[in-house]
Amino acid sequence: MSTKTSSASTPACVRELPNTTTVVTTRVGDVLVNCPPETLKYLLAAGLTPPQIVLLPPDVPAGQELGSSGFVRQGINYASVEFLVYSNFFVAGRQVRLITVTQDQAVRMRAILEETTTGPRNPAHYGSDLWVRSECSAVAFYPPLGRSLRIDDMVIITSLEAGGGDLGATQIRLEDGHFVFVEDDQELARLTTQITSLAVPLSLAPPQPLQRQELTLQFIGGSDGFDPAGITTCFLAYLGTTVQSQATLFDAAAYLMLRLGNLGVSTSHISEVVLSHLHEDHLAGLPELILMGSHRVRLVTAEVIYQSLLRVLSAMLALPIPEVAVLFDYYRLDPGTPLELDGRRFEAIYAIHSIPTIAVRVGGICYSGDMRYDEEWFAELEQRGILSPQRREELLRFAEGASMLVQDVGGGAIHTTITPRLLQALTAKSQRLVLAHTSKHRLPDGSPDLGDRITFAGSGVVLGIGAMLPNDARGEVVETIAACPLFARLPIEERIALASEVTTATWAHGATILREGDASDGSAYIVHSGLVEIWLGDVPTRVLGRGSSIGERGAIMGEVRSSTMIARGTVELLRLAPATFGRIAQRLGLATAFAQAEWLSGIPVLRELPWASLLDLALDLRPRQLASDEQLFAYGEPGYEGFVLVNGALQFTDADGAMIEILQTPGEFFGGRAAIYGRPRSASASATMPTTVWALSAAALERLNLLYPNLLMHLRAVEAGHRRRRKVL
Repeated sequence: MSTKTSSASTPACVRELPNTTTVVTTRVGDVLVNCPPETLKYLLAAGLTPPQIVLLPPDVPAGQELGSSGFVRQGINYASVEFLVYSNFFVAGRQVRLITVTQDQAVRMRAILEETTTGPRNPAHYGSDLWVRSECSAVAFYPPLGRSLRIDDMVIITSLEAGGGDLGATQIRLEDGHFVFVEDDQELARLTTQITSLAVPLSLAPPQPLQRQELTLQFIGGSDGFDPAGITTCFLAYLGTTVQSQATLFDAAAYLMLRLGNLGVSTSHISEVVLSHLHEDHLAGLPELILMGSHRVRLVTAEVIYQSLLRVLSAMLALPIPEVAVLFDYYRLDPGTPLELDGRRFEAIYAIHSIPTIAVRVGGICYSGDMRYDEEWFAELEQRGILSPQRREELLRFAEGASMLVQDVGGGAIHTTITPRLLQALTAKSQRLVLAHTSKHRLPDGSPDLGDRITFAGSGVVLGIGAMLPNDARGEVVETIAACPLFARLPIEERIALASEVTTATWAHGATILREGDASDGSAYIVHSGLVEIWLGDVPTRVLGRGSSIGERGAIMGEVRSSTMIARGTVELLRLAPATFGRIAQRLGLATAFAQAEWLSGIPVLRELPWASLLDLALDLRPRQLASDEQLFAYGEPGYEGFVLVNGALQFTDADGAMIEILQTPGEFFGGRAAIYGRPRSASASATMPTTVWALSAAALERLNLLYPNLLMHLRAVEAGHRRRRKVL
């Protein structure tokens, strides 16, 4: 993926890069504007020195667009600065100057960096595991300073609001939705604060055949955060022989949705996510997976890490911690307390790293996290009283008996260094050693001859141990159908029958699958593998992966195709012929829901959703007509439904009948919190004129909770706005 070239109107001091990032050359040095994940990789790939000054975008107000709030836009964090800080401090020996728009952002940015780079500051946040903090300090000890690093050693955080745009010879101001750079009272550059395109990764893992064995690992990435050519360590583990389609995801690389889709994996195939720790290269893809994954995340980690994660996400999204906690399901895996989940036993110990980290065992696999494994160093720490003899023994034996050990390496003060002695020690603990978290795939001189027992993890690499499992092509088709929310409404026996009726079609990279304006032949499609780009005119709008339904709009109404679809990589689609799709459409009532889906598409915040998702949402909406002065619900009564205002107006009153507000904007959502949380109504609602609302039952809202967490976050934000206005009034 190449960098963008500047237009004739772009000043010479402005260099536009991918992902709506820009470098502005000023008298005080280069200034980077916006910083989505892997910006460092893009800079290094372009041969640029990482700027010392970073300017971050304004917040997105909660409820303005799906999957967006605070620094996050459609699941992507545009303040992903950790590795820019590391590169400047450890490579160039200088502090980064982070400039936010508001002082509130600056406070939140500090909170994020403290949690992710130095760990929780408050000793109480460690609970009974405060001893972990002393281990982290030992790993993070920085000899030039004679102590552990602190945030203020590496970064200065300020804001335009607090005068942080005064850089001496250069001034940065915020004017009418633009960052304005001024030198000598002359405008140097003017950049919009709008994020104009969704960020994408520099590279995708090449898909490789997945022949499953009793234990199979599929690596999305196996490198580190400084490697422009590699993807940070993140992998799927298929465990056992009973549930072949479900995988456990270990850590979350950036741009996870595209990277999963390119491997032919749907988020519905992820049983749970194991989070080892909160360094950016292990965390960056988690907000996207939580908010945009069309599947509710089950997160497995230790309590210390979970509470730290809530603080990070709260600061990142500018949302209260309770609003963050309801976005995913948490399964506690504390060291010494195994977790039984769907017949699998998860065990953990604290890895020894610069922030709280866990090493995890499940189903024959052991993942070290970023543990610094060094037996001589462990002995030294025991002598210094940092490790107890029992703790040292726990670290030495953490992987004993594992079928496959995935060991993060990379060297330096906080990661494991590959030595002949290390290889001998770790291969003695496991049948196969997989070295990850490094771009250097070379064993040191003098390494023992261990045959094929050592493998380097790379992007797309598939490894297995144990008996081969039979390929089940039809089962994979059933799984793809089940991954599509629209067709997952069918009973399982009908999905199995449908799998026998669909045909498959393959397109090469760059091929046009469907073209905007062409007549529909009545067929609909489901993405089975690969990625499909959706274009409206000359503008790419989204990328769809496995389980996404396309073409159903034209097939239902006999209309021309409303968008162009291009294959990104080799793409395989399941084709539902007109007769097959027509029967399914009638079975689900898609034609009846069409008008409601069309209306939903006119709501600005929903425009980015795929048409199939709008159609899926419309199937749960139940129209209700209200006459003037008719009450919809009363204060204090149980809430069993949420509502969308279609037309008309509703008056909300308090327990005493005093008016709170009047709602009359079509598309507004209200009443859902009572249904979701089982609370009584906090106000009464009555129509002030003939009014139409669409009702969503508690069951439908729970389905939203499982499939569309980004939408539910939006609806909660809208309702929170109503509550704030009521309090003011």
